[in-house]
Amino acid sequence: MDQGVTQSEKRPRKSNATFFGIIFTLAGGLMFYFFGLPSLKYAYESRSWPMTSGTITKSEVDSWMKDGKTQYGAVIKYTYQLEGKEYISYTIGVNSSSSNSNMSAVKKLVQDYPVGKTVDVFYDPELPDSAALIPGVRAGDVALAGGMLLFAIIGLLVLFRIIKPKSSYSNTPTRGGRIDIRELLKR
Repeated sequence: MDQGVTQSEKRPRKSNATFFGIIFTLAGGLMFYFFGLPSLKYAYESRSWPMTSGTITKSEVDSWMKDGKTQYGAVIKYTYQLEGKEYISYTIGVNSSSSNSNMSAVKKLVQDYPVGKTVDVFYDPELPDSAALIPGVRAGDVALAGGMLLFAIIGLLVLFRIIKPKSSYSNTPTRGGRIDIRELLKR
């Protein structure tokens, strides 16, 4: 007889998996609901923002080290005016970052927006200082929200695999790999 061994110590795997399934589901679901979904909605709504003209005032490649790898970012600064007030923005895509480990992609972005170029600026009519050069949902927006949702889905899969009812055939008597009907009728 095992002395000092509790019931929870005999079967820790199921309770741990259930716990982590709940945590993943809640964390992923809450992150998606409070951060991913509003971000996607805001980017989607930006397609109908009003447009004004702006001018690129700074366009250069910046670099820094992160986790031992060189990262590059496009620093694109532009100004635009609304109702006589000048605004400044660095935002290219509504929710997207212009940083990348691929220098050629960042250089292309800088080449597309040279200093002095007149550009279309899309601005949020409710927050005129929130603007972007490229409105709408971009791949990075979908990837971020999708990652959050995937987190929740993994949690649900873990939970349903743990909670799913056992098959009624799990204790079915068999003979030679086939179900023994005589044994089933005796029950």
